[in-house]
Amino acid sequence: MLARIGLAIAIGAAGGVLARLIGAPMPWLLGAFVASCIATLCGLRLGPVRPDLPMRLRNLFVAVIGVMIGGSFHPDFARHLGGLWLPALGIILFVVAAHAMNFVLFRRAGGLDRTTAYYAAMPGGLIESIAFGERAGGDVQAISLQQFARIALVITILPLLFQLATGNRVGSAAGVSFAPDTAGIAWRDWAILIFCALAGLYGGRAIRLPASILVGPMILSAAAHYVGLISVGPPQWLIASAQVVVGAGIGARFQGFAPVRVGRAFGLALVSVAAMMLLGAGMSLLLARLIDVPFQVLFISFAPGGVTETALIALSLNANPIYVTTLHVFRILLTVVIATTTARFFSKPGA
Repeated sequence: MLARIGLAIAIGAAGGVLARLIGAPMPWLLGAFVASCIATLCGLRLGPVRPDLPMRLRNLFVAVIGVMIGGSFHPDFARHLGGLWLPALGIILFVVAAHAMNFVLFRRAGGLDRTTAYYAAMPGGLIESIAFGERAGGDVQAISLQQFARIALVITILPLLFQLATGNRVGSAAGVSFAPDTAGIAWRDWAILIFCALAGLYGGRAIRLPASILVGPMILSAAAHYVGLISVGPPQWLIASAQVVVGAGIGARFQGFAPVRVGRAFGLALVSVAAMMLLGAGMSLLLARLIDVPFQVLFISFAPGGVTETALIALSLNANPIYVTTLHVFRILLTVVIATTTARFFSKPGA
């Protein structure tokens, strides 16, 4: 097992280094994902060892990212809470419209059956969409592949869009520091950071917080920073490592899929993601005129990616990551509620 984990991390790290050298946005996350995805689809092995990243390890590093996001909390965030209702209304419209668009696309262009298309079309809730789809009698492999492709494309396209729009490198390729202060981390600081990560990870799961492995550590870290228990964040090497593990973990999820099938899924996902991002951009432009929140913060908030990955992108752009994370959690909750309440209309007979 250790050899498999070591190989997976080595592949991801190599991809991150290469992406950083060529000036790619979010190099450690994006480079690790691309390298891991290629290695997985090519069936790369080192002798009898194939790369593998267990979910437990990935969850620990997602908790590190949650602690990092919490460290960006500032009291001014409370000023925006009262104005969240309007973006939340936009999220409701976005989820309904995006789900409908995706469903039609996957049925007509993708040839998926009604049940499979419905759960593959969910614009959020990766694990939930797979679980609900399986329970309803859908094709679990097709749902999984389409959902993985959605997240993979968003984390690839979103940083590239910002880099092309601004002409500046995004993320650590630009020398951006994610952590508020990493100089001179004392043992006491380490203890608090570790407590926030582990207590948030397992406590959040115990009380069933949405996106608990990220949100639990984020809440504890934000509280610790707010009351002045700590003023530092995880060191840069740990943050880069977390991005490598998260990126490599996404790439490894394509294990067992035929390259031709993956290519077809990515083709459908590209159309789907492009349509959703255009819809999100339109809503963000409208909302930016109505509320005192920058367009880039709103656009990332509407991006149909994973909570962890979009929060990292928001951090790299200094785009109020806690605000972004709050709206993404709402999107996932809403998507799950809609899928739950409509399940009987899309389940196969006997499911």
